[in-house]
Amino acid sequence: MKSSVKQILDREIQELFESAQVGLILCGNDGNLLFANRIAENIWEKAGKELNGQPCHLLLFGNDRICDNCSCENDAAEQPIRQSVTVNGQLGDIFVNVYCRNWQGNRLLTLHDVTREITLLRQTDLDRKELHAKNILLERRRRVSLDEHELLEQLMDHLPDGLLVVGQEFKIQRRNSSVAKMFAGENHGYCFNMLGYDDPCEGCPALEGFAAADGKKKSHEVEGQFYTEIFAVSPKGDGGFLIFRDITRQIGLIEQIRANQQEIDEKNNVLSGLVDFGTFMQKETNVKGVIDYFFDNVLPLLHKGSVAVVVNDVRAGNIWLIKERGLDDGAVKKLSKACLSRELQDCKTEQIVNDNFLPWDESCQLPLIGANSQRVGLLALEGKISKEEVDMLKLVAEPLGSYLHNQLLLRQLEEKAHNDSLTGLFNRAYFSKAFDEEAEKFKNYNINFAVVVADINMLKKINDEYGHDAGDQLIVTAAKAFSQTLRHTDIAARTGGDEFVIILGDCDDASAGRFVVRLQNEIFNNLTIPLPDGEKFPVTVSLGRAGSDMYPVEELVKEADRLMYLSKKEFYKTVNRYR
Repeated sequence: MKSSVKQILDREIQELFESAQVGLILCGNDGNLLFANRIAENIWEKAGKELNGQPCHLLLFGNDRICDNCSCENDAAEQPIRQSVTVNGQLGDIFVNVYCRNWQGNRLLTLHDVTREITLLRQTDLDRKELHAKNILLERRRRVSLDEHELLEQLMDHLPDGLLVVGQEFKIQRRNSSVAKMFAGENHGYCFNMLGYDDPCEGCPALEGFAAADGKKKSHEVEGQFYTEIFAVSPKGDGGFLIFRDITRQIGLIEQIRANQQEIDEKNNVLSGLVDFGTFMQKETNVKGVIDYFFDNVLPLLHKGSVAVVVNDVRAGNIWLIKERGLDDGAVKKLSKACLSRELQDCKTEQIVNDNFLPWDESCQLPLIGANSQRVGLLALEGKISKEEVDMLKLVAEPLGSYLHNQLLLRQLEEKAHNDSLTGLFNRAYFSKAFDEEAEKFKNYNINFAVVVADINMLKKINDEYGHDAGDQLIVTAAKAFSQTLRHTDIAARTGGDEFVIILGDCDDASAGRFVVRLQNEIFNNLTIPLPDGEKFPVTVSLGRAGSDMYPVEELVKEADRLMYLSKKEFYKTVNRYR
């Protein structure tokens, strides 16, 4: 008889487990799965998995042994310990809050599926950082155990939601402690009394019986607090269970989301546009095509009005390209000249162009930054832009800067083919290209430049007397001296065996003259190389310069070369010319 009563009681508890609105898993003392209600199974099904015979600590937490902080190991624990678990499944991640408790020598695990809340919070946090996920998660569920009447009361009291057991006429038979917290006041006799009514609530799903109301929900508002009432039929069929869940914070969150939905949608569009932009840049190698895509598909999400993108070239002091929308040729030329200034070409300034050079009364400038944290270009926009809008613009400008930096690196690799193998300086072909670029800037923007021609003295002497290795050392030493003297915007090229040409950007004839004096008096003064016999050989050069403000561009190299030969003639007045 005792065994029969126990079986009936176990069946009653099992049915009560099935009627609970939370996932319940019962494991043996060794952690192996004994029973799981339908909600627990549904949680694993949503992840594309099945509950199997793995121990609870391996199934939920991936531990090969019982968890160190398991409350089931501590009979004296007053409260079960909540742990958050992510179930990685084929159909997606499921987020579960787990409460563990020792019940009749077994382990009772209560599972709260908080995937929807977690997903909502994560989405909200991505779209609006002001919404912090730490205040959204609803930690409202606990794990309890039940056995006989005393264990059932204990289970009810440890549920985070209000739980009522009522008869068919709605008279309260049992209530947990959460009900008293939610509905403070006298000890109400009927469930509708707690909600402030003298009669059953209008539209109550259980008016036609709890069998018809099983699984249905009804919302209530009591003194500014919002509750969801969930109906479940009693296993005995006489009355049912009422679960009251406080959803006040959820309601507040939903209202806040609705209030900011337009802003969130706009940011979603921006993020989606960024993803598409990133995909496009991975496939597109044409820089102009990428900037056109940026103008047509990304920028309109944040800005209406004229815009210009200026991209620096590999060689400082030059512009690779300018793309614009809404600017005339005069405005483009004015902006280009401003971007070609020596200070701005150092790639260190944040506010790149003086506002006076922009064609708008109000404007915004954003430097395009590459992976090396240096500026690779400029994004100039028409109109007054708020700080928040600037932050969003920086977000969309960042991938464009990285793309341009990568393209400049490719151009830089191409220019490696124009390097002299002995000295590392540029060769004659690159000098011709750079000269044409400077001539174009002089023609379009009246930016002067100068040419310095250099020729190493006594190279034949050292080659004949000490060998070509010593001669090469003389050439390399002179090349290093030139390189260490140049500015960021200048270049030096080796155009012959002992001949070098230097281009000084944004420089007039007088400044080039001072540069030549500095080379002779400081850089090459007392500069020597060691010889195999222990002697030192002087490194000297003959120099000539010509600036575009004094001579026609097409005559610069010829004039500088002429002055170089005059310098060499003066040199050999003091030094015996080698045959």
